[in-house]
Amino acid sequence: IDPNSTHGKVLMKVKHGGDVLEFGCASGYMTKYMHEKMGCNVDIVEKNHNDFTKACQYARNSYSGDIDEFGWFGTFRKNQYDTILFADVLEHLMNPMKVMEWAAKLLKDDGKMIISIPNICHNDIILRMWNDCFSYTDIGLLDSSHVHFWGIRDFIMQCENIGLHADECDCVIYPTGRTEQALPEDAVDKRLLELLAKA
Repeated sequence: IDPNSTHGKVLMKVKHGGDVLEFGCASGYMTKYMHEKMGCNVDIVEKNHNDFTKACQYARNSYSGDIDEFGWFGTFRKNQYDTILFADVLEHLMNPMKVMEWAAKLLKDDGKMIISIPNICHNDIILRMWNDCFSYTDIGLLDSSHVHFWGIRDFIMQCENIGLHADECDCVIYPTGRTEQALPEDAVDKRLLELLAKA
């Protein structure tokens, strides 16, 4: 696990040996690590049936379905978790804050949510917008399946509006010009680039 990657940073904050609810586990690569390397009891929620089938072998309990439809709450309502994970998941949901609000009911008194989201305010996106471009891609900051976008301050404010407090904020840094949204160098307004570097 690369400690400087999103998944590495997320996993380093998970309680060893704890009870974990992982939303959007995909094929279970983090589920497996938490189960085998960290001694966690992991319950999972995953919509894609093929991925769900693969991830189930590492999970204690599981639910396959759309997170936005809240069937998972009925499955796990009697459980209490040390950690609830939303790793690059919330931006794909129609009602992310409502999902978080309901998920919070499943936290232990000292439990926490660990969340990662893409930052819509990255310099590469700002530079594209300066050039009248807002281009979706198959992966990355503007993944074509994203339906919600946040800057960090916006996200923290919305969390506080539903009674959740952000007690730590970390990030993976991708320098300007190093994401899938980067413009060709000759298309970048150097004056704007200088201003962004000072911000």
